[in-house]
Amino acid sequence: MQHSQQQRGGKGRNLPHVAILLILFAVAIGMLFRGAFVSRSDASTFGNPIATPIAGVRQVPQEYSTIQAAVDAALFGETVLVAPGTYRERLLIDGKRIGLTGVRGEARPYIIGDGRIGPIVQLMGAGCTGTTLDHLSISGGRGPTGCGLMIDHVDAIVRGCEIVENAGGGVVNLGSESAFYDCSFNQNGADIAGGGFRNEGGSPTLTDCMIRVNTAGTFGGGIYTNAGRMTLLNSTVSGNSTKSGAWGGGIYSNAGELLAFNSVIEKNASLESGGGVYVAGGEAMLSGCKFLGNYSASGWSVGSSGASVSMNESTICGDAERSMLGDGINHTGAIFSTGCFADLNQNGRDDAEEIALGLTPDCDGNGVPDAFDADCNQNGIVDRCEIQGGWVRDCNQNGVPDGCEIEWGLEVDADIDGVIDGCAKE
Repeated sequence: MQHSQQQRGGKGRNLPHVAILLILFAVAIGMLFRGAFVSRSDASTFGNPIATPIAGVRQVPQEYSTIQAAVDAALFGETVLVAPGTYRERLLIDGKRIGLTGVRGEARPYIIGDGRIGPIVQLMGAGCTGTTLDHLSISGGRGPTGCGLMIDHVDAIVRGCEIVENAGGGVVNLGSESAFYDCSFNQNGADIAGGGFRNEGGSPTLTDCMIRVNTAGTFGGGIYTNAGRMTLLNSTVSGNSTKSGAWGGGIYSNAGELLAFNSVIEKNASLESGGGVYVAGGEAMLSGCKFLGNYSASGWSVGSSGASVSMNESTICGDAERSMLGDGINHTGAIFSTGCFADLNQNGRDDAEEIALGLTPDCDGNGVPDAFDADCNQNGIVDRCEIQGGWVRDCNQNGVPDGCEIEWGLEVDADIDGVIDGCAKE
């Protein structure tokens, strides 16, 4: 009996300890939830949450007010993590390998420059090889040297970045074997060469990229590559152009090697030759590519001089005579089609696009250039436009001026008054 009482007594003495533990546990849980709530509240109220330090990561703007300050502080191999926002600065990553990445989400960090002439982001120094740029938007380069990104003899990896609206070209790649994945180079310009991307002696690779609506003064509105090897995989070069005395609206390759696989080259324009691609010396392999609606005075899709060009299994919109110009072009196995778009004037550009751009008139708005619409009296004015303007009669409303129908004997005008018999006279 005594032993049993001691057991019960032991349990009784432990109850306060259990109660205390339960209370402490409840308080801890409450503080945890309260802390989480406060953190979320601060983030939504003040814009930037209080940074929780992460080993090997420098956070902007939570820990550093500028990206450059975080870059300078970062140790070799560390990451600079940038929150969405607009950053008015130019960046130099010199001699050390780091990762510069935007926080994932719909919004990006926009690095737009500080108004000075020169590159917006520059990578240089041997120790910089292996640096990665990820999920950034780079724009605002000013002046002829104001490219968005300059990679100077280091090999970098660039993923998911937008390079837009830079005056000195989108990217200048000097002697680098950098790789670009899922990037866009849009609406950049260059005074002479390489509006979207300029490669000098390097061997870059662009995979799943978009090079669109860039311009250059003379060579390569979209891409200019000189020596080295430029490779495009599953990419699109669209709507790029050169301005004067120019070649290679989409791509200009000089002396080196150009490789393009399963890519689309469309609606690019140059004045002289090679609306899509111009190859001046060296070699080019354009395999499994589609050439659509490119334009130039000659060689709509491809022009070449002193080069070797292979177009195996590519599809070309237009006939071989107008689409190709120059020596060394082997289009065995390529497919040419003249019915892929309406091009009545056979200049390599879609009629609808020419009309929309105001390059050819369409007075009656029927989608056909006026030069190819009916003009039965040969006075230089489309019949429908004369009828719509009230300049000629069309009493039977068939779209043909009455005078032409009478002249051709399709309608009768017995009293020779210029009015089809049976039609009301004005």
